[in-house]
Amino acid sequence: MAMPDLPEPMRARLAELNAQPPLETVREFLGGHVADAQNLDEIRARLVRIAEYSTLLHRRVLGALEAVLATSWPQDTLARLVGWDGNWVLDDPSDAGAAQFLRDLAQMLREVIDAAA
Repeated sequence: MAMPDLPEPMRARLAELNAQPPLETVREFLGGHVADAQNLDEIRARLVRIAEYSTLLHRRVLGALEAVLATSWPQDTLARLVGWDGNWVLDDPSDAGAAQFLRDLAQMLREVIDAAA
């Protein structure tokens, strides 16, 4: 379904989501799709199920992840993002470890998008 074919409330919500700052988009993704997962395989399975219908979420989050990873943040920003918002325990709980985790999530999203195409 093309954007013009969507009802106005849905178009407005999509515009609102697309205008959201990248850090907030990543925060919501981590809280909604990562925080309660037991492992990365469970996250991938969820993303694959969603991609059966649409990759809109995947593409939006991938862009946000790339923007977040390309930005310099105050110390511990990424570590808190992954540890607190994502409820994910890392072997390396530093910003560097969190950045690697986010890069791995971005790669997972790319793979799911490619497989859905």
